[in-house]
Amino acid sequence: MSQYRTAIIACGIIARVHARGWLSLPGHPTNIAALADTNPDARREFGDFFNVGEEHRYADYREMLDIERPDFVDVCSWHQQHAEMVIAAAARRPKAIICQKPMAVDLGEADAMLTACDRNGVKLIIAYQRPHHATWLKARDLIRQGVIGKVTQVQIDDGGNILNTNSHNIRLALFLMDEPNVEWVMGAAERTTDQFERGLPAEDACLGLAGCDNGATILIQGNLVHGIGQGCRVIGTDGIMELDITHHPDDVIPSDAPMYTPEVPSARYNYEIGTVRYLNSSTQGWVDVQAPWHDCWGHQCQEAIDWVEGHINNPISSADRARAVQEVMMALFESARKRQRIYLPLKTRVNPLTLMVANGDLPVEWPGAYERRARLVRGEAMSWHKA
Repeated sequence: MSQYRTAIIACGIIARVHARGWLSLPGHPTNIAALADTNPDARREFGDFFNVGEEHRYADYREMLDIERPDFVDVCSWHQQHAEMVIAAAARRPKAIICQKPMAVDLGEADAMLTACDRNGVKLIIAYQRPHHATWLKARDLIRQGVIGKVTQVQIDDGGNILNTNSHNIRLALFLMDEPNVEWVMGAAERTTDQFERGLPAEDACLGLAGCDNGATILIQGNLVHGIGQGCRVIGTDGIMELDITHHPDDVIPSDAPMYTPEVPSARYNYEIGTVRYLNSSTQGWVDVQAPWHDCWGHQCQEAIDWVEGHINNPISSADRARAVQEVMMALFESARKRQRIYLPLKTRVNPLTLMVANGDLPVEWPGAYERRARLVRGEAMSWHKA
């Protein structure tokens, strides 16, 4: 019998991934007890699929929180709603909140989320799930053991924009190096089209270098080269390690049907596989790292339970670690805005990219606003936020 009740806020594609994570845990310690979404079709489809009774489906998430009083609140909305929803949930004092990445849209919001949870005694986890891959956990152990020597640089090179894609990889870089403090960031951003991502102005490309207090640097390449993508390359004094992802075969990945599916089946994320290989002066070529597979989302949900129950004190996905990612991303944009290296702690609380766009500091060459995620929006709108 389930011991804990989880409530989902925003029932889109990523909510399905989170729900499968909760429901995959051995012994089924949690159930999906309630949901909230402003879209009636989303409420119906998600509720029917995950067996949430109609009396536990809400259009207003605050009403759901007040009536249901769940143990865990899982925020699966778009970026701009994260802070508002986490702060509101924290005021109702659940045991813990999991919020989809990125933590927020700027550093000020991230700090407000931490404050709200701290003053209400609520644990906050941000869903950077990929460090929970079995092989990537083992990769950190191997780096600790010195299999590639002392880390000198972690290289990341995903496409898309930094908040949505390379935020994962910045989190991975810090995780693999045992959470060093970032001391400075130097960066540049290009925005030649009037692009928005989940309602936020987004860069077309970015480049950054972050200096850490362990002597290593993180090289951030956004939409510039065709490299590893979701993963990274770790350069050491005695070798190289590469982390990447693949998936189980399509025929074993559960379908979303009959739910609305504007892109790949959501369970593809649950069935992701982390891959690792390394070489050093003694391996005579690449060595593939093996570990028994598990759903990294489920592993993250189990960590939330373990944290609540007092079995762990420093979870991989705690919000303070996500805040460090937020600070690096905002410092990269602030470096582009001020045209200088930015030393941390960052003093700017707003999103510097949004500020540059609003001030006309990044005039587009090819006008015409467009939303990268328009295909995910239901109905006639092109975005769930005003551009």
